[in-house]
Amino acid sequence: MLPRMISRRARLVSFVVVAGAALVAAGCSRSVEGEATASEAPPEPSSTTATSSAPTTTATTTAAPKPVDPDDYAATSEGVYYFASPGGQFGCAILVHTAPLTGCQGTMPASAPRVPGSGAPDVLVPANALMLEGDGPGEWVSIGDIAFTDLGGAPNTLPHGSTLTVDPFTCTVDEKTAVTCETDTHGFTVSETGGEVW
Repeated sequence: MLPRMISRRARLVSFVVVAGAALVAAGCSRSVEGEATASEAPPEPSSTTATSSAPTTTATTTAAPKPVDPDDYAATSEGVYYFASPGGQFGCAILVHTAPLTGCQGTMPASAPRVPGSGAPDVLVPANALMLEGDGPGEWVSIGDIAFTDLGGAPNTLPHGSTLTVDPFTCTVDEKTAVTCETDTHGFTVSETGGEVW
């Protein structure tokens, strides 16, 4: 997209320069000859002003997330991958050694819903994690242990603008939306200010 935008802008600039030079040359040739006739129409106005602002709207697009090597986030156990969000507020893991599962836990937003407690399912407590199985929707949950954060030492940080993909999950860290983990059809997003499951 960027090369096309640059070439379009370059053609536009070239057109404006050539059109401007032609108008200057035409104006000079008229003043040198000194002839003006009543039937001579003024030059047609250039349409460059209508198109010159259009390319600038595409300059605000963001770059696609950059994939990372899953081996850089592998735990000592096979089929286990984990990472920390920038700032360390969330610890997340992708677990594919048994039934595929991914999740994040940490400082949940104040808007996190109340869910059945991990040790007392008849009592509602604020969710302290999000979880996504390979074949179901994302969900807010309460877990009593550190299922997604301490899996064999301090986790590597997954930088902003990066994705970690271990089939069937892709986890992305974005500066605005924080952490998103998803399959082709389901997922969750969580940040310090909010979260969403689908």
